[in-house]
Amino acid sequence: MLKVNDVKAQLCYEKDCIVFNFVACCLPAGGEDRVRQALKLEADAAPFVDDYLLYLLAAASSSLSGKFHQHVKQQDANVNEWRVLACLVDRPGLMLTELAGFVLYEQSRLSKIVDRMELQGLVARTKTADDRRKVLIQITPKGRKIVEPLIEAARRHETDSAQCLDGSEIDALKNALKKLIRSNG
Repeated sequence: MLKVNDVKAQLCYEKDCIVFNFVACCLPAGGEDRVRQALKLEADAAPFVDDYLLYLLAAASSSLSGKFHQHVKQQDANVNEWRVLACLVDRPGLMLTELAGFVLYEQSRLSKIVDRMELQGLVARTKTADDRRKVLIQITPKGRKIVEPLIEAARRHETDSAQCLDGSEIDALKNALKKLIRSNG
């Protein structure tokens, strides 16, 4: 007769519900409850980071972004430029502080990136008519030509990466993340 520890070991090894159901049938009365309780205790004792929200967010972002960033580099583009251009493509001009919030870079770092991009003709800085001190960063036609195919590739990458989720799960995940950002932003 298998013991609860043997069942746990077999379940952890097999990771298959069918094995659980088969083994549970062989247990004496109440044995299935002991197996469930043992498995719950084991799950509760999982390492901290395995269930830590911030780690899970960072790990998912790193994994998914890393794959797409490889594609960006294969297109002879720079990941920093991709992030800036992707934020500017739908916004007709942002101040550096606003853009820094979207690309998640410190303003000093972003300023150097925008300087390089301006020299390459990817973005342009323009002063506003109402306040000459206010400078807006805008995407140029050259920048748009680079970013539009990357946006299409990003959309395909998002679809491919999220194949394990159905449409309602994707919507729920995006809404939950937006809610977290709003409440902590």
